[in-house]
Amino acid sequence: RGAVSARGLGEDVHSAMICRDAELQRLLDACAIVRARQGRVASILGEPGIGKSRLLAELHVYVNATGGMATWIEARCLSYGRGLPYQLIADLVRSAIGVAATADEPEVRAALEARTKALFGDAWADPHAYLGHLLSIQLAPEDRARIAAIEIETVKRYASSIIGLVRALTATGPLVIALEDLHWADAPSIDLLLSLMPLANELPLFVVATSRLDRESEGWRFIAGVRDIFGDALLELRLDPLSGEQTKTLVANLLHVESLPQQTREHILAKAEGNPFFVEEVIRMLIDRGAIERRDDRWVATARVADVEIPDTLQGLLLARIDRLPPESKRTLRVAAVIGRQFGVVMLERLLETPTE
Repeated sequence: RGAVSARGLGEDVHSAMICRDAELQRLLDACAIVRARQGRVASILGEPGIGKSRLLAELHVYVNATGGMATWIEARCLSYGRGLPYQLIADLVRSAIGVAATADEPEVRAALEARTKALFGDAWADPHAYLGHLLSIQLAPEDRARIAAIEIETVKRYASSIIGLVRALTATGPLVIALEDLHWADAPSIDLLLSLMPLANELPLFVVATSRLDRESEGWRFIAGVRDIFGDALLELRLDPLSGEQTKTLVANLLHVESLPQQTREHILAKAEGNPFFVEEVIRMLIDRGAIERRDDRWVATARVADVEIPDTLQGLLLARIDRLPPESKRTLRVAAVIGRQFGVVMLERLLETPTE
């Protein structure tokens, strides 16, 4: 599905992970414990752009490279998702049944039926009905009858169905549940996640969550809750900004740029303040503006590099890039932003065909 992916500049401009080896090793050690059928929970905490997604992506690479040592399912909270009950849990269920967030209703319905039959056998009907209701798919009359009870009972069945799903997925081996951007999580999803956490005491389950240090968010309630449940057994990783030397290494790894003025290099380092994503976005901006260009197999700074003003913040960087887009691209971006973070190309194409007047 690709919800968990390393943000970056693409294959041509890539860096090995800088200064996170110790944190990654602690995650890998936890994986080894889970392989021995002991559950674990980990949190990866830090400011925007500090490398949380990259560290999680490196863990995903490891799990895939070990020949299926664990089943990996994932979900990501959305910036507008706080007002969407069970948005995070629904995304997790879609991952568990193997469909993308952009899948259409018939595809989701078929996948849910096939997966629940495979996991639950003859007892598939109840979890299918409640998970289907959670995913807002069209249900058969007999399924609708199952969920006709009062709302609080339906919520209880959500929890029991998710617990049953996790138990079924761990029946054949370890399970990794990766949760991204919990600072944007909705309250009902956090309630349900907390009800799942005791399972890590009895199943080969590894829950890994990333979050900003937002103590007012619902996601922080999850962080505090798992601290209470697991105490010292909780693996908590706080990512600090890169040092000046580490940031220099990151710049050098991303681009070995011939003739890049030392003043420009120092300017990038000063503005970045140890934030890897900021460094990547500055380099992307320099490429977009022709201040750095590819010549054969190397990158070369051009005369334009001295004229590029580097914004002070990530938001400023992104807004500066948007400002330089042609009008049609800006309209496409506006429409896409209204749809949300994830959407199907066909949906975007149809909306773009709609007259703006």
